[in-house]
Amino acid sequence: MIDWLTVKIRVQLPAPIADGWTLKIRGDGTEAYRCPHRLSVGGSFESALTIRAVVRDELELSGNVAKFVQGHNLYGSDDPLAVLWAALQRLEPHLGASLAEIGLTSPSELGERTTISRIDCTKMLQFDSAGDALSFLRSAEATGRIPRRGRGVFKQGTLVYGDAQGKRFTRWQIVVYSKGQEIGAREPGHRLPEFMMVDREILDFCNRSIRVEVRVGRNELREKGLRALSAWSEATSDAIWRDYVGQLSFNEAFVDEAAELAKLPDHLRGTFAQWKLGQDLRKAMTKAKFYRHRRMIEALTGYDISIPPAAPATASVVPIKRVLEGRIGGRPGWADRVDAQLLSAGAVVFPRAA
Repeated sequence: MIDWLTVKIRVQLPAPIADGWTLKIRGDGTEAYRCPHRLSVGGSFESALTIRAVVRDELELSGNVAKFVQGHNLYGSDDPLAVLWAALQRLEPHLGASLAEIGLTSPSELGERTTISRIDCTKMLQFDSAGDALSFLRSAEATGRIPRRGRGVFKQGTLVYGDAQGKRFTRWQIVVYSKGQEIGAREPGHRLPEFMMVDREILDFCNRSIRVEVRVGRNELREKGLRALSAWSEATSDAIWRDYVGQLSFNEAFVDEAAELAKLPDHLRGTFAQWKLGQDLRKAMTKAKFYRHRRMIEALTGYDISIPPAAPATASVVPIKRVLEGRIGGRPGWADRVDAQLLSAGAVVFPRAA
């Protein structure tokens, strides 16, 4: 699905758009320059996009378009044109004129007028349990590599390959994280709508899911001839994701670890996976729970979780295609039920969203 978009659109606005201005005044009192601040516009539930028009003939837009129109990003459309068109229809009251009046009479015209600076193509990987999902994340951090790029950078539960410099990049990133941990972080912008946060079926889906995002920046888009929105389709988004993620390979230690997890009951798999990630479990759980889990895990696997895990041994690598086989999730079985509730609350629902 398409998650984040940063674009510039050629339009004819009635006036510039800004949420205030920063001015530089010379010593003689004259204005040196002014910089407009982006205007944040709320969308479905608590999500928002930012817009700005320094001049009347160019609209800048940036943000998580999936969350803006749907209220969530657990599944959605692979068509960036459809998602952006839906977002602009939501933004219309803030533009000072209708879409037709600013020159956007159809989605196809929007495609011809839009230049992309960043686009995120994403998929969810599904595992049998939350412990299995966290184990994959740990193994990806410990053994995953990309030719000529090396290992990823792991920080605050998120693994980044490529230009590992946060959200400011011009080439590309592969970003891997636990969806369950993200929505449970209680940080602004990460949580689901409240009715979804109390739905056990949805929470179980998230806890068993690893999100893999391919973020492509302006320089990479330029080299691939994909800066124009009109060059994109659902097939393009899918191909970009598979092309970049397909460069990953893993040490065979990942495959071996699955056998250890299979020895554990579900309620211990998460503890084992967190230990493998290097977390201090004494701080994460009560003293009684820690020693109870330590005793049970040691009895079943021989591992002592009071001792930091050793670095994985060198082994032959396996292509990620083998690791991901059968893991890429599609549209969840509960999606129709959730879509009905989202529609009644004013969100947009895309046909064929997966």
